[in-house]
Amino acid sequence: RGPPAGGRAGRGGAMAFRLLGPRLATMRVKGYVPFHRRIIEEAKTERYRQVPFLDISKEPSTRPPIPDPRKNRLEKIDLAKEMSVKVGDKVRVLFGADKGKHGIIGRILHGKNQVIVLGMNMKRSFWHPEPGPGKPSIMSVECPIHITNVILVDPVTKQPTRVKRRYMMNGECVRISKVSGSAMPDPVPIGVNEREVLWAKHESQALIQEKSRRGPLKENVFGNREHFKTLVRIVRTKEEVEAQSSAAQAREEAQSLF
Repeated sequence: RGPPAGGRAGRGGAMAFRLLGPRLATMRVKGYVPFHRRIIEEAKTERYRQVPFLDISKEPSTRPPIPDPRKNRLEKIDLAKEMSVKVGDKVRVLFGADKGKHGIIGRILHGKNQVIVLGMNMKRSFWHPEPGPGKPSIMSVECPIHITNVILVDPVTKQPTRVKRRYMMNGECVRISKVSGSAMPDPVPIGVNEREVLWAKHESQALIQEKSRRGPLKENVFGNREHFKTLVRIVRTKEEVEAQSSAAQAREEAQSLF
């Protein structure tokens, strides 16, 4: 007869339990340690650890000062530099009335992180300082757009893209499109904007002209009786003319009856 089924397996299990029994018993006795208890034990061990002889402790000798919340101010970031946007680049407007249109950056306002795109976001602003035949009476100017509302255009695919800066062998920094991997073209030179010139003239004229002072009228209209007498005379004259015209009309009707 052969050995009973599972005899070897049973002997192997018994031997494994004989070898790992003490360890399992220890694990059962130790039990589960909560997470916060483990953190406390680790901190206590680190705090009371023994420094080797003639070794310098890494703990600071004095406590660090309490941080001043007044110094935790937000730092202003130049987004034009971070996004590698320059004057003369071709961009696409992402939001607003001109959404999807392409334009050239005419000016960058670094302090406000805004750009002025030529021919985009036009608003009526001021009267023409030099009016004449063939000239518009009210001038429109480009209003600033936040730089996050525009994006550079890939020169190959004509699609919006972000750019990265890479240095060539001669040390020149080149902007590379992330869509097609091609180098971005050099910015287009921007000429003089006629609307900005007219706006400067308008501002200079507005500073020269004296604004009328608000307040009471220079002449006491309500206390002057001559104005009141003139109004009374006009009303009475009008009433007399109406009475004469009505009397003449009644006279004509009476004659027509007889």
